[in-house]
Formats: sequence, C-alpha cells, structure tokens
Amino acid sequence: MGSALHSDESKGETIMRQVSKVLLSILAIGIFSVVATPAQSVTPSADSSMTAYDLSKEIKVQGTIQKIETSGTTGPIGTHILIQTSQGVVDAHLGFGSAATPANLGVSEGAAVSVIGMMQAQGGSTVMLARVLTTSSRVFVLRSDRGIPVRAIPSGSFRTASSLKGAL
Repeated sequence: MGSALHSDESKGETIMRQVSKVLLSILAIGIFSVVATPAQSVTPSADSSMTAYDLSKEIKVQGTIQKIETSGTTGPIGTHILIQTSQGVVDAHLGFGSAATPANLGVSEGAAVSVIGMMQAQGGSTVMLARVLTTSSRVFVLRSDRGIPVRAIPSGSFRTASSLKGAL
C-alpha cells in the first residue's frame, strides 16, 4: 500500500512538471514573438488629405480678423479665424482645445493679427495651419516645427510682441 501511494504521488509530480514546462514554453514563445516583432512605421498614403508639415512652405499673412469660428465647419476641427488680407480672406486654423480658445489667445473680431503657417488643402478648401499667431500684444506658438498642435499654454509662456521684434 505504501508503494502504491508513492507511485501515485510521483505520477502527480510528473504531470505537474510537464504542465509547468508546457506553460513556460507557451509563455516564452509569446514573449519572444512580441519582442521579435519589428515596429511598423505609419506613413500617410498618397491619397491622404493630411500632408506632413513643411517649414519651407510656410507663409506669413497679416490682416484683420473678419470672423472667428469655433465649430470648425471646414478643415480641421477647432478654432478658425478668417483673416481679411490685401489678397483676400484666409482661413487660419489655430488648433483645438483650451489652448486655442479665442479667450485664451486674446483674439476678437476686428483685431489686427499676423500668422505664420502652411497652407493645406482640406476637403475642397484651403486652410492655413497656423504655427505662430501674433496679436498686438502677444506672440503664441500654436504648433511645433513639425506641425503638431500645442495642447496647453503654460502660464507665462507667451511673450510680448515687443520682446520678439525682429525675431519674426
């Protein structure tokens, strides 16, 4: 009887060892397959309406804000200002979220502004992706050099226009 009990115990240990080996093998295969998978890069397709932001295509427009739209009916979602320039009206996208609200940027209809950005076709119209907005008293950097919108404006991050004269 003692040897039968010992025999059952060793069968149980053998089964547990085999199950443990199988589970460890599956775990190892899973870990190595994740680690060995190369990162896939995402590149915009040729028919994509969003093109990469290009500093060499930046232009500067100056004019008066004719209208402020916060619903973003054309182009990217977010705050747009329609700027009356000597060449016509330019739709400038300032961004979205709290960083781009008219109140935080201190913009209003009738105000004189200067905007540096890149023109981009969006759904049948052309929109300026504003990177730098200059008002009568402040300069705001709205996008990075790569065109990525700024999500927040840290307190004290703005500069007065007079402190940057000659830089823009």
